[in-house]
Amino acid sequence: MDATLHFDTDDPEFQRGFEIGILWERLSADGACHMAVSATNAEMVIRVANAFDCVFSGQELADDQISIELTRVNSES
Repeated sequence: MDATLHFDTDDPEFQRGFEIGILWERLSADGACHMAVSATNAEMVIRVANAFDCVFSGQELADDQISIELTRVNSES
């Protein structure tokens, strides 16, 4: 994730939560999302995809990142 804002903490759990928050908001607003997240967030991406009834794919990137793409199947979920 190319950040233009430096967080005031280096806690990796903060970054993980921030990424999932962005994913959640984009799915809520747009019904789809394509972004890079920490590989440690793979399980949460799957959980969010299930919660929103999404089809999803992921591809490993460098530096322990994955590129994910989620699209809601049913916009009423």
